[in-house]
Amino acid sequence: MIANAYFARFDTPKYRDAGPVQRALIRRFVARLHGLFLEALPAESVLEVGVGEGFISGFLSERHPSIRFTGIDASAEEIEHLRREFPRVAGRVGSAYELGGLPGEHDLVVCAEVLEHLDAPERALDAMLALRPKRLLFSVPHEPFFRLSNLARGRNVARFGNDPGHLNRWGIRSFRKLLESRLDVLRLTTSYPWILALTAPR
Repeated sequence: MIANAYFARFDTPKYRDAGPVQRALIRRFVARLHGLFLEALPAESVLEVGVGEGFISGFLSERHPSIRFTGIDASAEEIEHLRREFPRVAGRVGSAYELGGLPGEHDLVVCAEVLEHLDAPERALDAMLALRPKRLLFSVPHEPFFRLSNLARGRNVARFGNDPGHLNRWGIRSFRKLLESRLDVLRLTTSYPWILALTAPR
């Protein structure tokens, strides 16, 4: 269970200003993601693409100290926060489209709440697959429920609940179609308002 003190370690409004309902949803989401993470084990090394401030990798690294964690993100500021709060996670500034320069091998790639922000998600999938991981774990907003949740909270009302940074919107069938264009889907599940998938290279 993620304690309130864990949320306080992050600067972004998504976590810092989350109310009790939003925190409960995030806690349930992380618990579901952790369950899929456990299904992907054993793993010696994990890479999180789009690690941000480290909410996911920080949580996982503190529960699995024997596993090496690396996180890559386009924001140097967020990588700085990651390194400060979670020194066990090796933070690197970089693009989800260009992962070839990362050192070492990665048994598991995690990509949580990233693909919806990318103008070419298929290209990012190809970059992740080029690393030859054994498993890949994804999550994206579950539409239209994510937008309806925003509207219920009075957020992005003029955009009908759509986050201004989201370029892609998927339901379960459309997200499965995207993944199955390149991957075997081992498990596809939801944690309102998100979709999660554990996959393997073909």
